[in-house]
Formats: sequence, structure tokens, C-alpha cells
Amino acid sequence: MKTLIKNGIGFFGPNYEVHPINVLIKDTKIEAVSQLPIEAGPDAIVYDVRGNLVMPGIVDTHTHLTQSFGRGIYDNRHLTQWLLTMIHNFDLTDEEVYAAAMLGCVEAIKSGTTTVAEMATSEQSDIIFQAIADSGLRGDVCGAFGDHKEGDGPEPDKNASQQLDAMHEMYKRWHGTYAGRMTVRMGPVGLPACTEELMRGSRALANQLGVGIHTHCCEGDIETADSLTRFGKTEVEAIASFGLLGPDCTLVHSIWLTDHDMDLIAETRSNVVTCPSTNTKITDGMPPMPPLHRRGVNIAIGCDGESSSGTYDMLQEARLVSLLGKIRDNDAAMFKAEEVYEMMTINGAKAIGYKDVGELKPGYKADITVINYPAAHLIDERRLMSNLIFSATGGDVNSVFVDGKPLMLNKQLTQMDEEKFVCDTLQLMRRATHLLPK
Repeated sequence: MKTLIKNGIGFFGPNYEVHPINVLIKDTKIEAVSQLPIEAGPDAIVYDVRGNLVMPGIVDTHTHLTQSFGRGIYDNRHLTQWLLTMIHNFDLTDEEVYAAAMLGCVEAIKSGTTTVAEMATSEQSDIIFQAIADSGLRGDVCGAFGDHKEGDGPEPDKNASQQLDAMHEMYKRWHGTYAGRMTVRMGPVGLPACTEELMRGSRALANQLGVGIHTHCCEGDIETADSLTRFGKTEVEAIASFGLLGPDCTLVHSIWLTDHDMDLIAETRSNVVTCPSTNTKITDGMPPMPPLHRRGVNIAIGCDGESSSGTYDMLQEARLVSLLGKIRDNDAAMFKAEEVYEMMTINGAKAIGYKDVGELKPGYKADITVINYPAAHLIDERRLMSNLIFSATGGDVNSVFVDGKPLMLNKQLTQMDEEKFVCDTLQLMRRATHLLPK
């Protein structure tokens, strides 16, 4: 089956110049991208985007989708306080888990995201997998697996061996399902909640299965200092000694880093995901992305969970990444629009191991985001990249395609009755008084 997206505009070349764009899709992959009209044949499905901006689908490289039910009720707390509040209050029923994950998926689609890298609650991960699959999104998912008591949190109910078995079972159930849209990575939740045994075992299992590792790293100052007490090393030094670092390893947050930590990340070609809304809202700290960028580290962007970030809008996150990068070193040239555009597309795909996502090129997956153009804040093709990053929001997204299939057309979801879903979910949230802080 062939699909043609025609009469758009798109970015071309190393300078991201704007030209007409037409994209021909065969089955799930891009067959041709041209500035000239393309003949698709009489049986092709044709979408005329009428001058709108056509760009690669956005990759959200770290999410906790069920936290959509926690947005707005755990505010005004520092990371450690926020985490304890979540541990003691955020307990969802299976029905709530599915609705919360789907709500996050809906928000992601409507703001232009086509791929989510989800760290799911390990005990209810199957429900979250199913919601992502049902939404039509591409999902690279791991569980939040831990076997060590973190701070004042509860004692873990499984040891390292049991958690590794659970990781393996998740892989066997879900990896490569839904025509390859769903993939699995190993997910030790982070060193503060993991033993050396679980960390080393995660690397061994990842190597055995040929998948990558996704883990929190150096998110809070208290949590980071705990590593020195337990191991006599920084978090990065410890997980490096356990064998986790490498091109298939994704380190989320990476805030409280030493110079040596940053050198290790760069030398091992590990990936870093920055989540700026979370870092600022629950005061994790100022992420040191500029020095990582100068070392050549692949940096991607994540929305994290809405309980901590408040949003699944990657365009807002991209803007904030650039602004924080500029002010951190008082360098107005840091993180140009083109660089953060790559962070939320090709860099994100690279960070989670996709070699055929994040660009509009023949052979790549037909994951495409269409932005309304022109608009009062998005006019003049010569400055469009800058305006996209510094002025656009998810509200400017017109249509979204995954594997060439439309998930949203002209702002209307194609996979569900959005109005009914929102009304039903609202009633469910209103009844969920057990989530409120006690």
C-alpha cells in the first residue's frame, strides 16, 4: 500500500532551509522525499497538507505516562519530598493505570510525539504496554525495577534475581510485538534503588537479549551523595564499574555530575536524556547539558512524568532545554534552534537504539508530525526553525502519522472518540481521592 503526503514544506540540508516537500510512503516506511511533485499511483491514499510544515515525528525519550493522574496534586515539593509523597500516595487500580497511560498517550499524540520511551511501573507494566499499543504510538518500554530500599521508601518486595527474571519475562511478552512498534529495554530504575547485583545483571541480560539499558542517573543531590556512602564512588563511576555505560545506555537527568563523570559518559558514548520541566519544577538542579554537549555526548529530551513536569509537550521542553543551556553558562549561542530540533528527533531515536526513526529519509519509518503553517507566531520561512523551537507549542500540531498511519488528522484523533474518553477519564479521576496527599 502506498500513501502520499503532498504540498507541505519541510527542512532540507545541513542549514535546514525550507522548501516544498512531498513524502511517498510504502507500507510503513518512507520510499521517497522530494521537493517536486510525486506520482503515487491511482490506488494511493493521498493527504494534502496544504502548505503545513512536515517534520520527523517527535521522540519523547523518557516518560512515566501514568503520572498523568498525578499532575497538579503533588506540587511545590522538592525532589526528595515529591518522591516520598508519590511513594506513599500514588497507587492506581488497574482501570486507573490504563486510563492514565492512555491519557498520556493522547496528550503526546496531540502535541506531535510519535515515539515514547516509557519507564513503566513494573508491577502494572503489561497494562501500560497495552495502552501504548492501543494508542498507535511507537513505544520503547522498560520497567522501573529496583531491589534496594531508597531513603524512607518501602522495602523492595523482590531481590535482584527475581527482578531480572521479571525483566526477561517483559521482554519475552512484548519485544517486537504490534508489527515491531513495541520494543523493550532493560530498566534498573536507578542506583539509589538498585544493588550492584541488579545493575550488573541488567547489563548481562541486555547483552544477552541484544537490547539497551534505560536508567535514572544523578537526579538529586541527596540521592547522588548516597552512592559515595554505599560504593565510595559517584553514581556514574559506580555504574561504569558495573559495566552499564556504553552506546546502548541511556542516562536520564544526569544533573549532579563531576567533570570525571562527564568524561566517562563521553568516553563510553553513553546517551543522556534531559527533562528540563521536571528539573526546574521539583528543583532537581541545573542540568549540565552545555559541558556534556561540548564533550560530544548525544543529548535527547524527555517530558518525564506529568506529576513532576506538568506537561507532555515536547516543543515546550525543547524551548526550555535551549534557554536553560544559554543561561547556565551565560552563552547566547548555546543550543541553537537546529540543535534542540535534533535533540527531539534524531538524537532521541539514537538514544533508544532506533536506526530508522527521527529523520525523513527513504528507508526510515513513516513517523511524521505536521505543524500548522502559517500562523501569527510562525511566519517567514527564513526564520521558521527558530520560530518552531522558541514560539511553537503542541497546540500548533495539525496531524500525526506512525508507520504511515494517521493517529491525528486536522487535530482530530482517528483511533478513538476523544470527547468520550476525556469525559470518562474525568469521572475516574474525580473518584480517585485515594491519590491525594494525606
